[in-house]
Amino acid sequence: MNFIPKWIYEVACANTALIFLSTQSRIEDVARAHVQSLETFYNEIPAEELVGVAEELLRFLDELNAGDTATELLTGFCFNTITYESANKPRKLKGLFGSADDPVKLKENIPDVAVKKFKAYIYSLRNGVAEIQPHGWKLSHVEESAVIKEIAALDVNPLDFL
Repeated sequence: MNFIPKWIYEVACANTALIFLSTQSRIEDVARAHVQSLETFYNEIPAEELVGVAEELLRFLDELNAGDTATELLTGFCFNTITYESANKPRKLKGLFGSADDPVKLKENIPDVAVKKFKAYIYSLRNGVAEIQPHGWKLSHVEESAVIKEIAALDVNPLDFL
């Protein structure tokens, strides 16, 4: 089977919330756009699952009264998820025998785990363990992953889903 790796799933969920905050699109439309871009690489992910995780991330940011910093926190989470496998262990996106974005055989993406990882990132950031993304960093700056490039190139048009 061609399941999505956990780290790409987490980036897709955070990016769903990020695009929702920065556009006038419905969160369901943003999630469907992500699903459509990811289905060329992996088995289909239910759009409702992405919506559920993205809404949980947004609720958590609302509880923190993140306000204008919400987009920066979501972008920082994407940066850290792409850049690091775990604390201070860099992720190798391109390897000798494959790529980090290659499909996995077992389903790893569990919505609750994605939400917990986001919360852990926020607390790590507050404690100075995690870092925020470099100024001006965007998903489109990730050249080593075809999947991330596809996600970064999303153009969510609400009329496409009518």
